Amino acid sequence: MDSNHLSIMNIAYSTSADGVGLRNSLYLAGCPLRCPGCHNQQAWDINNGSLYSVEEVCDKLNIDKFNISILGGEPLMQYDAVVNLCRMIKDRYPNKTIWMWSGYTYTYIQEHYPNILQYIDVLVDGPFIQSKADPTLQWRGSSNQNVIYIK
Repeated sequence: MDSNHLSIMNIAYSTSADGVGLRNSLYLAGCPLRCPGCHNQQAWDINNGSLYSVEEVCDKLNIDKFNISILGGEPLMQYDAVVNLCRMIKDRYPNKTIWMWSGYTYTYIQEHYPNILQYIDVLVDGPFIQSKADPTLQWRGSSNQNVIYIK
């Protein structure tokens, strides 16, 4: 994948499941982590998604006033394009918030994927761990995951 295209599984509009308030959620294809018990295994293969330009995805996500959520798969598998998308959203719609879910920890992201942190407002970090699964948790699947307010 290049920095100008994204492989996406789905866009869910006006959902309240992926962060505070109504949001438009981008589900990306591709995940190298493949956590046991993952509820989104069809997103593991990047080839299961449909290819769109970053510009097209930005337009599709911003058809209304709702904020943005980015999930996977693993969004950082398409790191350069995700950074470009988030930069584009913040440049064009500076009042919108961006939430992102990653199976990587915040510390790992700081070290290996630091540029994304300047564009996202909230990070839900950490792999899904089936033995720590808890359906009562808000916005996360297992108790090892954290909701981190970046901005």
